[in-house]
Amino acid sequence: LIVVSWSGNHELNFRDAVIAPFNEKYGTKAETVGGWDQMVSQIVAAPADNPPFDITIADEYTTSAGLAEKLFLETDRTKVPGFEAVFPWFDDMRGEARKFGVPFGGGSLWMLTAKSTGMKPDSWKNFWDEKVRGKTTMDAAAFYWDLCIPALLSDAKPGIDEVFQTPAEMEPLFLELEKLKMAKWYKDGAELANLMLQDEAQVAMMYSADAFGFLKEHGSEFEAAVPKEGTASYTNWFMKVRGTRHSELADLFMGYLMEKETQQRFLDVATDFMSRGDLAAPAHWPDYPKSDADMRRMFNLFSLGGWDVFGANWEALDGRMKQTIARTTEG
Repeated sequence: LIVVSWSGNHELNFRDAVIAPFNEKYGTKAETVGGWDQMVSQIVAAPADNPPFDITIADEYTTSAGLAEKLFLETDRTKVPGFEAVFPWFDDMRGEARKFGVPFGGGSLWMLTAKSTGMKPDSWKNFWDEKVRGKTTMDAAAFYWDLCIPALLSDAKPGIDEVFQTPAEMEPLFLELEKLKMAKWYKDGAELANLMLQDEAQVAMMYSADAFGFLKEHGSEFEAAVPKEGTASYTNWFMKVRGTRHSELADLFMGYLMEKETQQRFLDVATDFMSRGDLAAPAHWPDYPKSDADMRRMFNLFSLGGWDVFGANWEALDGRMKQTIARTTEG
């Protein structure tokens, strides 16, 4: 059984906290391979009856692309225990796509600050504080997440809905980002860590998939949290791939992903949120969401419908963002 999880820290944690105990429990040979944005194209390129993996992680972008190609199999929920413990938020945000896969959890944007600044990661507004001008950094690659930050601070629409508009309507978000002077826009997690450790940057947008590992190593110098305005997020559903030759084992594994013990083990080594509502807050995340109301307050989903709108304008928005990156780093 081959399972794709995200790359980097996420995959290492998934291997240790999820895959290894599964193999120990069932005497199986499940393994994980890392992936990022290439899973759909890999399945499409392989023979229909011999996919390159049996189960893949899928955020809203991967889900949308995979369902359009009819690559995922529906889940018979009568055979998978655990759904009754899941925050209703997961199904409510999913629409018709909830028929496919199982919700394991999700990731979000965290704010990271250097303790030397005396600034807490408690408000996205801190990016615009004069004290850290020229000392901020965001993601040059997945620029759609950067746009969520001014959207969270804007009162024009709820949550991050400002991001799901025409490029002309989104212009205020770009202009808000252009008030910043960036140290640099990072291209990946390694560069982000470097910028912070060398004190080139002191305030950053960081993905929850990386936050736990970074704080574990450098928590004496840095703090990270979900700011009070809430954050933008994606969900991690695990999808069974059509054509899998290990259908029953895949079902067993998906059921295992929904178990309380499995999710608690992963949560204890992560800053991602999980789908079950009955987990204990880990020591490193005291204000972990306890209720469905907490989920709705803290996490604004970059939804499937949102991707339909954003994706249709991708080229225009990508071009506009390149201008913003240039304007905030020149001089």
